Amino acid sequence: MRPGRLRSVARIVGWAAGVVTLAALTVLVGFVVRHRRATPVTVTAAQAEFDRLRARFAGQTALIDMDTRSGRPPALAASGRPLRAFHTVIFDRRGGDRLVAVSVPYWVGRTYARHEGSYAWLGELTFLDDTEFDAEPLRVSIEEIERHGPGLLVDYRHPGGGQFVSWVE
Repeated sequence: MRPGRLRSVARIVGWAAGVVTLAALTVLVGFVVRHRRATPVTVTAAQAEFDRLRARFAGQTALIDMDTRSGRPPALAASGRPLRAFHTVIFDRRGGDRLVAVSVPYWVGRTYARHEGSYAWLGELTFLDDTEFDAEPLRVSIEEIERHGPGLLVDYRHPGGGQFVSWVE
């Protein structure tokens, strides 16, 4: 192949790689925008949102008790209902009060369980955000979540006032 033709092919390959990279970034940004919302809130507004969430799950025991890091409810038989989505709402007080809501398809959350099919840190359930809860120890496997079925995973109030609720449906 002639040198001029080789440069043309290299240029086309370079442009194609750039287009593919730009497309991938666009898809990633679009995913984050559709699945994550963070807004500044007052303590009162955040508490109202968490009161509404807790009312929704009234009578349910969370799969994970963050105060003791143990005391999981007895293993349930598989619910047989397919899980569609992970949801997390966080009142993050670090660096300014904000409410962060993250919802991702279940297959994304399942794929995200990097530690041998489990979540090791509470922050892994936030998927797309960095919050004050990231370092809170947690050990729950995808199998436990699937046995538990749709419902409340975590309901946690941080000593500093932040709050965290996560569930699957």
